[in-house]
Amino acid sequence: MAKEIREELAELVRLKKMNGTESELMKRMGEINEKVRTYNAICPTKMQRREIELESMEIQYEKWK
Repeated sequence: MAKEIREELAELVRLKKMNGTESELMKRMGEINEKVRTYNAICPTKMQRREIELESMEIQYEKWK
């Protein structure tokens, strides 16, 4: 699941750099965050990740690598 989130987050970062619409970014970010919540539910506390935020998605992407 982490690989899937990482790949989708990479696409989201690319879309933001290509000036994708905010509505499209928010839609995709919501879909990714649903997966992050599922990931967090099955992982130990130390491995859990924060949900993705529009302002810091590039930094968060680096942490998912």
